[in-house]
Parts: sequence; structure tokens; C-alpha cells
Amino acid sequence: MRLAMVSILPAGDLVLPVSEAVVLDTVWAAVLPEDAVEHLSVRVLQCEIVVGVFAVTMDAEWLRAVALNLVTRACRMSPLLRDGIVGRHRDVANLNL
Repeated sequence: MRLAMVSILPAGDLVLPVSEAVVLDTVWAAVLPEDAVEHLSVRVLQCEIVVGVFAVTMDAEWLRAVALNLVTRACRMSPLLRDGIVGRHRDVANLNL
């Protein structure tokens, strides 16, 4: 299993903290079957929201692209997150789960 982490930084009308559960539901709503997402996690910190995207894949570049596209899609879909700035948080990691 691999993990890609993506940040949403506040801008415009996005004010932190927001509910982790609401952000998690919003990101799940944006998942497409071809994203092959196994699990999501969300942490709302004082200065950013960190979304973890987990998938069973060996292709780190593919998962990195999926995670960025997914979080960007979720922000576009959600009035709550629409003003957030999306960027890569950390590189993809291998997890032995």
C-alpha cells in the first residue's frame, strides 16, 4: 500500500479549522472508480488541511497524480473548500500493511 499526502492551504474564504469529518466526506464524494483509492485520512491543523490518499499500487508517480487531482476535484466541488490552495504535502511512501 502507498500513501500520498496533499495539503489544502487556506485562502480567500476558507478559514481553518473546519470539521475533519466534513472534509473527509467531501473528498470521498470526489473519488472516481479509476482513482483506485483504498482509504482516505484527513487532519485539520491550524495552518493547513492534510489529506492522506492510500492505494494499493507500486507506481508512486501515478498515486501522486491521483492524489493531487482528487483533492483538487474535491475543492472545486465543495463551497467550503473552493478557496483552498492545493499542493503536494509529502512524497509518496511505501507502507507495509
